[in-house]
Amino acid sequence: MRRRSWGGVLAALVAGLVVVPVTGPVGGLPSAVADDCQPSVQPVPVTAQVPWAQTSLRFGDLAPFTGSGARVRVAVVDSGIDVAAPQLAGAVDVADSVSLVDPKTYPPTADALGHGTMVAGIIAARARAGSGVVGLAPSAVSLLSIRTYKTCESEDAPIAQGIREAAARGAKIVNVSAGSSTDSPDLAAAVRDAQAAGVLIVAAAGNLGAQQDGNPPQYPAAYPGVIAVAAIGADRTIASYSEHGAYIGLAAPGGSADAPILGVGPADNGTLASGMGTSFAAPYVTATAALVWSRYPSLTAAQVRQRLYATADRMAAGAPDASYGWGIVDPYAAVTSVSTPAPATTPPPVSPAPLSFAAAPVRRDFTGRALAVGGGGILSAGGVAGAAWLARRRRRVMQPPLPAEKL
Repeated sequence: MRRRSWGGVLAALVAGLVVVPVTGPVGGLPSAVADDCQPSVQPVPVTAQVPWAQTSLRFGDLAPFTGSGARVRVAVVDSGIDVAAPQLAGAVDVADSVSLVDPKTYPPTADALGHGTMVAGIIAARARAGSGVVGLAPSAVSLLSIRTYKTCESEDAPIAQGIREAAARGAKIVNVSAGSSTDSPDLAAAVRDAQAAGVLIVAAAGNLGAQQDGNPPQYPAAYPGVIAVAAIGADRTIASYSEHGAYIGLAAPGGSADAPILGVGPADNGTLASGMGTSFAAPYVTATAALVWSRYPSLTAAQVRQRLYATADRMAAGAPDASYGWGIVDPYAAVTSVSTPAPATTPPPVSPAPLSFAAAPVRRDFTGRALAVGGGGILSAGGVAGAAWLARRRRRVMQPPLPAEKL
């Protein structure tokens, strides 16, 4: 797959996926003919199996603490959101969504790639009979679809304009599951302006971790104040493709070859989708931020970000770590920990305790494999693995505030 210089170009493949060609279109949309224009997620049959990412992040424990707060407006700057997907019915503010790429032909509420739809589902998928997939924050968010791709991940993508449009439409959180190793002044300005308006930006850290060209910082993830999200597998280790560096803020489930992420596919028959990448780690953090903001609406964007960092499950003494950042995002701890919002002026614990999760023995159903294809992107070529881990059950008080420079 080719990679382009910036010039306003952001390739979702850097932060998300490169596809393995499939035999038919996703969601009834035409398949493009070029190799880099294939659908961005692999369709899989509907299953009642609960995905490992939902088990690991303790979705079930959150029910008593969600649903009573105001809905937080979350913008998904991506390839569109297919509102025909049954599990996204009512999740998207259709009237205020926008396409920046020929809206008559490529509306914000359709998705030729499947990428944006799967990201949206991780955040806000509704429960549906027969499907084990649900979003992390369906009752806490109202989604905006800011479409910045037509049919190809490698095409010119006006991400900076997408961030501006999201902020102008009142988004509190912007999810950008895309990135480039080129620092664009236009994108940097868009991020700064949105942050000045009180917007929290969450971005995928990038998928070049296993490439020979190393781990160049990815933008917008590497800009100050943006939460850069790395990817872990079901064994809690950082995925080989996940980029690392000082800019990493948090880690979240992104999938691996034997346990990809299972999510919502862009199809009106409810077909699910399978894939892996930091693209799909980012929305778990976005959804956690939305849960926090819904429960504690008086917090600022910086305080929400601090809360996520402070309640993360530490994976290394001396956090932040170049691979995990402050640790694995913990939605339950972020929502339930008690703290007094304050500027982050004191250092974190000197030696935070590493995790000691117990692996839950589960029956694995490996119905497919994954391939690495050009550009550092990875995608499952078949079904989804049903791996799971048993998250540690505990109550804890929020860690001391983090240094101001990390906010």
